[in-house]
Amino acid sequence: MEIELFPESVRRARRIFLEQGEFPALPLAEPILHSWQRCREQRVPAERLLPPDEGIVETPILEQARESVEEWMQLSRPVLESVFGGFDESRSVLIIADTQGLIVEALGDSSFLDRAQRVHLTRGALWHERIRGTNAVGTAIAEKAPIEVLGPEHYLSCNEFLACTAAPVFDGTGRLALVLDVSCDWHDHHPHTKALVATAARLIENHAIVSRHRGLRVHLHRDPWALGGFVDDAILCVAEDGRIMAANTAARRLLCLQTQDLGTRTLEELLRPAARGVRGDGPVCLHDTRGRPLYARFEGRQARVMMRSPTPKDKNDALAQLDTGDARLHETVERARRLAGRDIPILLRGESGVGKELFAQAIHRSSPRRNEPFVAVNCAALPEALIEAELFGYAPGAYTGARREGSLGRIREAHGGTLFLDEIGDMPLALQGRLLRVLETKEVVPLGGKPVRVEFSLIAATHRDLPAEVEAGRFRADLYYRLAGLTLTLPPLRERSDLPTLVERILRACAPDRDLRLAPEVVAAFASYAWPGNVRELAQALRVAAALVDEDETVIGWEALPEGLAMALRSRAGMSPSLPQGREEIFELATLSRAAIERALAASRGNRTAAAKRLGISRATLYRKLREMDGRRADR
Repeated sequence: MEIELFPESVRRARRIFLEQGEFPALPLAEPILHSWQRCREQRVPAERLLPPDEGIVETPILEQARESVEEWMQLSRPVLESVFGGFDESRSVLIIADTQGLIVEALGDSSFLDRAQRVHLTRGALWHERIRGTNAVGTAIAEKAPIEVLGPEHYLSCNEFLACTAAPVFDGTGRLALVLDVSCDWHDHHPHTKALVATAARLIENHAIVSRHRGLRVHLHRDPWALGGFVDDAILCVAEDGRIMAANTAARRLLCLQTQDLGTRTLEELLRPAARGVRGDGPVCLHDTRGRPLYARFEGRQARVMMRSPTPKDKNDALAQLDTGDARLHETVERARRLAGRDIPILLRGESGVGKELFAQAIHRSSPRRNEPFVAVNCAALPEALIEAELFGYAPGAYTGARREGSLGRIREAHGGTLFLDEIGDMPLALQGRLLRVLETKEVVPLGGKPVRVEFSLIAATHRDLPAEVEAGRFRADLYYRLAGLTLTLPPLRERSDLPTLVERILRACAPDRDLRLAPEVVAAFASYAWPGNVRELAQALRVAAALVDEDETVIGWEALPEGLAMALRSRAGMSPSLPQGREEIFELATLSRAAIERALAASRGNRTAAAKRLGISRATLYRKLREMDGRRADR
């Protein structure tokens, strides 16, 4: 539910922010607060009128800018005429700006235009945040999202009379093309303007992508009854060889497409038909890479296309559970799935803690050998004197101290299943030759025994650079080439894009009956942390936090994190790790806590029970924190 803010409250909050740099307790939209912070950092003057010629470009520059967006203006015209018909009587101004915030067109009611021109809301004026502060055009460019700036939310006090709503328009590759804005007197603002402007922006995008790409187009939607609505359709443009050449914003979000994917990824990599022999004659049910259904209509030239039948592989297998949204990891999962169960060895590479054994287990559980043994051997942890007996086994009485009944050895235990050799790069050189012989002959010779036939899938893993180890003479080249049938590299956590999903899954596993989540400041710190221990470090930290957070609370803050991690995170955030109980840290944490509590109370109109629910803490905890805040004020 949106909360109506009184203009004087917003003015007072902005004044405090300008003078003291403190964020207000008012529930202002996050993009507005972010923009205020950017303007303050760039020293944008908030309380002065701009000179008549400041931020106004010369005519040749304006004409050049208009030429650069002329095609888009032509594509926009039918949409704008349809959506904003009768606009001249609306007491508003319709603005089109280029990617730098330069207004190239301003149309609307003449009486308001006269007033708008006093603050340079006219052709040739630059409305980038660096010049005009927080405003819909400039802030939409910075946030890459639709934005509404009302009255005193504008950073420049001279723009307080305005209500501005803007939406960016992107091309088929995700690049910003232009910005659409509707501005009016704040008292004339209509609450549906933002939805109207955002809809117009989506229509312009879709109209442009259909007009520019005459080949095969695929329209997608989760809801079969909503398919074909054009406003909400996800649209893909496909080349003759199946490569996706362009996608509108809805399609990029739906299929998690990045700019670099366009021109390289194919339709078949992203979508699978839900049934055999499906032709693109009409709406068809497809599955995305996670097996989720969506519906498609094929249009344009070559609309009759045949998509290959779905592979027999189960996309809800154990490997799919590790596919949490990171593009590099997804490709690794897909390659591993194709080889699961085949007689081709797999070598996993990656830093310590990235989850190599977990990935190996997932390959095993996704293969036809899933019901057979999975035997893991850490080659770095076995004592050198015992590694031979551990791997190859021994006959009864083979040596002094051996068990009377002998030992199968780890390799024979894996018969019929999967053998996982972790940290293979640390295996002693002398034993590498014996392992190579087992892999080539499929026979194990136990100590003091006779050859025994074995059959298994092999997965090896290492954090070392094995080609460099081979070059240095510390690893046998013939064993390396025997192991590296397919080499898969698992990315370190700091390079993955799926951290929020990982956190959610780990917390759900740690406390399935509780809706645990991280506090916003902890989320931000996690995102900027390098995670030297990778997923192992993350999982351990979250297990500790889930155990330490109070039973009646759902938000994990600094106090629930392991001490070493909390200090490292605070150090990166600019807090002093050498003073864990010092004044600087107390001030930072108290400021964050006080701001969050005041916003929750304001949003709940002073209802402390509702505020505690918003914060994810118990009412008793909220009362305790309020008493602590009162105590700090008394100490000042």
